[in-house]
Amino acid sequence: MSAERDAMINSLKQIVIPTLRERGFKGSFPHFYRKLDNQTDLLMFQFSMWGGVLYVEISKCSPEGHTDVSGEFRPPNKMRVYYVDDGFVWHRHRIGNEVNGMFEFNEFNTEEAAQTIFYALTEAEKWWISYPNWWN
Repeated sequence: MSAERDAMINSLKQIVIPTLRERGFKGSFPHFYRKLDNQTDLLMFQFSMWGGVLYVEISKCSPEGHTDVSGEFRPPNKMRVYYVDDGFVWHRHRIGNEVNGMFEFNEFNTEEAAQTIFYALTEAEKWWISYPNWWN
């Protein structure tokens, strides 16, 4: 891993992850889930292989879990955003006001980038509430 990526992960762990925990999310970096009565909210952090860019992608599935296109069932604690792919990419969403949902960072601004992601969690909460439960 690069020094800038390590610094970004540390900033996320200090600024964003505690808030996810307070909001009921479980899991470990980079995959998190929150099991509710009517759905399971999913969130993942995804770094660009080219460096300096981070995406925060969200989705949701039924509270029982999800059977993916290969027929494999996964309970909420084993679900990942990328398993929600039934040919309907709109069941997944990248948060953030940045271009294409990208959060750009370098070794000098990881705390600022993490703060931007922290504020973008409001967008995620709105999406989880308003996006229809597609599995019904």
